[in-house]
Amino acid sequence: MKTKFDFSRIMKSKITWAVIAELMILLVCLIIRPEFFQISYQESTGMLYGSLIDILNRSSEITIIALGMTLVIALAGTDLSVGALVALSGAMALKLMRWDMSEFPTAGDYSITPMFWVILVALGICALFGSFNGLMIARFGMQPIIATLVLMVAGRGVAQIITNGRQMTTNFAAFKFISQGSVLFLPMPIIITVVIFILMSLLTRKTAFGMFVESVGINPNASRVSGLRSSLIIFTAYLITGLLSGVSGLIYASRIGQNDSNNAGINYELDAILAVVIGGTSMSGGKFSLTGTVIGSIIIRTIITFVYYFGVAAEATMVFRALIVVVVIVLQSEPVREFMGKRRTMRKVAMGGELHG
Repeated sequence: MKTKFDFSRIMKSKITWAVIAELMILLVCLIIRPEFFQISYQESTGMLYGSLIDILNRSSEITIIALGMTLVIALAGTDLSVGALVALSGAMALKLMRWDMSEFPTAGDYSITPMFWVILVALGICALFGSFNGLMIARFGMQPIIATLVLMVAGRGVAQIITNGRQMTTNFAAFKFISQGSVLFLPMPIIITVVIFILMSLLTRKTAFGMFVESVGINPNASRVSGLRSSLIIFTAYLITGLLSGVSGLIYASRIGQNDSNNAGINYELDAILAVVIGGTSMSGGKFSLTGTVIGSIIIRTIITFVYYFGVAAEATMVFRALIVVVVIVLQSEPVREFMGKRRTMRKVAMGGELHG
């Protein structure tokens, strides 16, 4: 049995327009500077290099957070605390590695605590704070924006307390490997992102969890009446988001070689939400797409790379990014997608009439 190819349905998909938007940006890059697509291999590091690799590498931190944020937004919620948890994760990791603050600011090439425990505790505390968000929202009925706004402020305060308000640095090879190592010629952050994407896809598509998230996001009251434990689903989504924010924080701290409680994760919550929305998930909740979220995150990083690569003035960077994002979202809007679908259908009808004539 042959499956009919439905072009209009594809054109109505938000993911399709996200892909088209990314290809359009890359096409502009290709026209202006073909070397933008050059990829080289360096034997000294065993890694591939180039603008495209850099886009995938540097987008990893936002992508990882956005994968968790997708679940939260699909539940008609939001999480403004992810940036603070990025700072908290890095602060906890550096503190565990270097209890002796007297050596500040000299970089250390060692870790007092075994790296396994550094990673486990840093992720654990972020998961704990994420579960706190979930508890406040699911159990006590607090509005998501209020609950996470509290932790957005308090999280950085906790990070400052952990490090006594100081910046600790490290050159410890095992920790630096998180951001500067490579597997199969690819930077480690890309590998980590792919693994997390696969795990999240298995969780949401190979189990009932993804269906439960969409059900609660569409109608929480009906889901509760039908027997779903909506509070547990909401709690789990925020816990996962906190955990993934911790992973992103470790990558960030490893990349810069220090904790930076003031600046780490700044605006990450906005970029993560934007990546989810560009990827086709509605802020009102319901159906979601992890693949779309990844594409949305890559679009954001491509814009940033494009802006810096072509020497756009720093003052105009944010405005330039905003304009491109607006264009992308307009292309994804319902009227535009319906127009393109109808236009394609009318063209097919017209061609059919000519053939019959």
